[in-house]
This record gives sequence, C-alpha cells and structure tokens, in this order.
Amino acid sequence: MSKIIQVLETMASDAALVNEESISSFLTTADVTTEQQQAITTKNTERLAETVGDLPEIIAHVQVLPAEDDEQNEEEDDDNRSSNELLLLASS
Repeated sequence: MSKIIQVLETMASDAALVNEESISSFLTTADVTTEQQQAITTKNTERLAETVGDLPEIIAHVQVLPAEDDEQNEEEDDDNRSSNELLLLASS
C-alpha cells in the first residue's frame, strides 16, 4: 500500500503532472501495477482501493441525538400547559 500512496503523494505535489499525457508517462515508470495505473488514469477510486490488499475496512456508526430545537419545544410545551392551567384556574 505504501507504494501507491507514495505515487499519489508525488502526483499531488508535482506541478508538472497536470495533464493526462504527463500523468500516463509518470505512471509507466512508477512502481505500481497495471490495474492501479488504469484506476488512476480513469479516476476510479473504488477500483484503486480494491487493488490495495491491506487497506483496512472502516466501519462508521452514527449516533442520532435529538436536536436542540426538540428539547426547547418540549420546554415551551410544558410552559404553555402550565400557563393554560393557571388561566383555567383563574377563570373558574
């Protein structure tokens, strides 16, 4: 995996690699597989990731929390109920 990362780092930092011709020329001399070369030239990140055998699988979990607005609405509802109860008591 480190070889492909080094190639990508070089591509990102070398201002001469701005067109497809210069990139293709660079990739032919780089120490990457033909499949990786094709994935880079076609900008297929999924295919490139598949060529790297020791790439870790990342699993993300999203924690869903109530929005702050929901909590404020509940507090406002409680306040409105208390006010309504007081009005009802006062009008009785």
